[in-house]
Amino acid sequence: MWSAAIFVANTVLVVTLQVPVTVLLSRFPRRSVLALSGVVLTASYLGFLAATSLGHGWGAPAVAMVSVVCTIGEIIYAGSATALVTALTPAHLLGRALARFQLSTGFGLAVSPAVITALAPHGSATLWGSLAGATLLSASAVATEKDQGTRLSGCRRRARAGS
Repeated sequence: MWSAAIFVANTVLVVTLQVPVTVLLSRFPRRSVLALSGVVLTASYLGFLAATSLGHGWGAPAVAMVSVVCTIGEIIYAGSATALVTALTPAHLLGRALARFQLSTGFGLAVSPAVITALAPHGSATLWGSLAGATLLSASAVATEKDQGTRLSGCRRRARAGS
């Protein structure tokens, strides 16, 4: 029952919040929003790790609550990742960059069950800790990366010059 409720809640949250959250966060720099999504997802992975230690009585409701946080992280990510790639890529390379981005996302989705299956026998800490660590490392890389001659940095210069 809990897994079905979590699936329904995830679907309802995505359908009702995707557009408003994306519009709200469009006011902020894309890079910051993408890094924020990594932090939220990392927190949810650590929440899943904590929920696994609660046992049967509290474990399922805790997983359900953490799933909401995870879904919000996914909503933030989905609204910012493609927009950031689009903004950072020079116009003549945009199609290639978007194709690589979609390929990498699809590849990640395809191999993630195998990775999770390989990590799961080593315990919850290994599984969720690895996911949290990799996600936080990625969010940090996005947050600290500097724009180097991209359309995004050019847009900012033009915006400042026009002000």
